[in-house]
Amino acid sequence: MAIALTKRDRLILINQYRILAELDKGEESYYLELIDILENGYEVFYSMVDEWISEDMAESEGRFVLEVLDLYRAIEDVKRSSRDPRLLSHPLCIFPGFDGNNESKYLGFCRFLLEKQGKFQEQQQYLAKNDGMNSHMPMIDSYRRMLKAAGDISNVRRLSPEEVMKILDA
Repeated sequence: MAIALTKRDRLILINQYRILAELDKGEESYYLELIDILENGYEVFYSMVDEWISEDMAESEGRFVLEVLDLYRAIEDVKRSSRDPRLLSHPLCIFPGFDGNNESKYLGFCRFLLEKQGKFQEQQQYLAKNDGMNSHMPMIDSYRRMLKAAGDISNVRRLSPEEVMKILDA
């Protein structure tokens, strides 16, 4: 989608790119090209100005990721105290993350939460096992089923191993 820029927007960006061209000589030609595009109003190339900026992630999508990670936090609590081999060997017992190809904004948000904000630290130990939270397969539908199953349980903060198995098998 092409961005709409007013002359004022263009002027502000041109000035910013002039500063960047002076500060970053290694990228000077790139910034000068952007300046030329903006000065001459070449709308067909305006996408170069914002091509590195992601689309907004809806609040509901962010909340979904947080709910999934909260559920896995509760599962992690049960794993620490359980010796149930069925639970510990379940393929979804370790948070697999989100698919880097089809669920990339969810994956990016997970990584942001762990790496930038320092949240959900219990997941740090699994980053090598789950390829940095890249499941390499779509997971959203599975997580929706798991959250629905967890919603049927009165106290998700105090799960039993049997309840965790029910959630993981959902």
